[in-house]
Amino acid sequence: MKKKEINDKKLILMVQKYRKEVGQRSGGIKLHKELKNQMLNQDINIGRDKFYRFLRHYNLLVPKIKNYHTTTDSNHQFRKYKNLVKNHVPTRPEQLWVTDITYIKTQHGHNYLALVTDAYSKQIMGYNLANHM
Repeated sequence: MKKKEINDKKLILMVQKYRKEVGQRSGGIKLHKELKNQMLNQDINIGRDKFYRFLRHYNLLVPKIKNYHTTTDSNHQFRKYKNLVKNHVPTRPEQLWVTDITYIKTQHGHNYLALVTDAYSKQIMGYNLANHM
């Protein structure tokens, strides 16, 4: 067996052991930092970037968790209204107002920010922030 194959098997076991003891969510950079001394003791000299490619090659990377929530369900059973202003381009202020709701994550959960904006000047005409819809 080649030295590289032996070192790869050792590294795989180190990664699996560390994740079993500490947790499955340890990413590549943190793993490299934590396992660096063990790798040197095993005479495995591998840099951070190469270690990251190693993890990718052996499918040992932790999948990223999306940092957003899916909030719009367009396939609902309720009535859907037509877009009355789809092709309308305002020519002066206060001719067309549009609204939007955005979700703001805080320590205490999600808050909802509703905005009313002038489509011509992009000025915010009104808003409301609440912890409920």
